[in-house]
Amino acid sequence: MSMEEARQLTRLIEANHKRLQSMKSQVERLNSLLEEQTRAQNTLESIGNSDGGMTMVPLGSGVQIPVQLAQDLHPVIDIGSGVQIETDVEKTLKMLNQRNRELEGLIQNLLLEIKQIDESIMDMEEQVMELNRETKTTKESPARSSSEPTTTQPKAKQRRRKRGTELTLDD
Repeated sequence: MSMEEARQLTRLIEANHKRLQSMKSQVERLNSLLEEQTRAQNTLESIGNSDGGMTMVPLGSGVQIPVQLAQDLHPVIDIGSGVQIETDVEKTLKMLNQRNRELEGLIQNLLLEIKQIDESIMDMEEQVMELNRETKTTKESPARSSSEPTTTQPKAKQRRRKRGTELTLDD
């Protein structure tokens, strides 16, 4: 491998790191959505088992309002593209359950892909390290082979300049 190939591998590693970070943030968002849907599903199950009564509906920013639940509750659910329908609790629970299964499958596929990308990054990093080791050994070996065999001869001492003969910044 040449140094240019090492640079390409390094750029590929950086691109895969960015892709990996993007996928991890996507998994976090999907997990958040899954938790939200699971809470909605659990709430609907508990409301469906009750005989009406009072509940608190969150409006946001910590504000809730008490609401009297009817016995024949018909939740409104978004079916996509901003379209919402009113249906019964059973159909809503089925839809939420289906969405949760799809989300779990998507999250598992992303986690598998993240694992594969992480392994490929590790492989490429090992290749770059190996290339760096090879480059160091090839730079050292010609330097040794081109020079004559080293003998232990003391180097001649260089004469020191006399005081006052050294150049200064003003010269």
